[in-house]
Amino acid sequence: MECRELEITLISAQNLENVRNFKKKRVRVYAKISLGGNLRTQNITPVDKEGQTNPVWNFTAVYTVGKNAVKSHEIKLLIQFFCVRTSQETNIGELNLSLAELFDRFSALSKGEGAAKVNYPVKRGDDDSQGEVSLSYKFRDVFYFAQLPPIGEKYVGRGPS
Repeated sequence: MECRELEITLISAQNLENVRNFKKKRVRVYAKISLGGNLRTQNITPVDKEGQTNPVWNFTAVYTVGKNAVKSHEIKLLIQFFCVRTSQETNIGELNLSLAELFDRFSALSKGEGAAKVNYPVKRGDDDSQGEVSLSYKFRDVFYFAQLPPIGEKYVGRGPS
């Protein structure tokens, strides 16, 4: 199977909504990154305890996706933002981007640039929430991934011809 790696670095967010009822309470924010909300692909950033509504993570996640998945507007990168509270987490908003949109933007870069650096508004449902997120990402070259045999069976195979 031909695949690519998508490396995404969630850098920071600015001016996120303060969802605490008491504005003097600290806002501690973390993010969940996944492909389409699938828990098996979920990565969770550390909680930023200092930045309040301007958290900084510099957190990198890497996903292996099929070569043709980068052409799909159906497959989405989902980044959800949460405020940690004593008894629960509160949703601040999210970012939902198709792999095709990301790949098209990345493909437009000149070869020497390396990673695409972008800012997107944070959303809550169909509405813009408050704030903006900064991230960088890159797609690596296509590689061949051989599917492994079931446990106990010997692997006898070859790469692409």
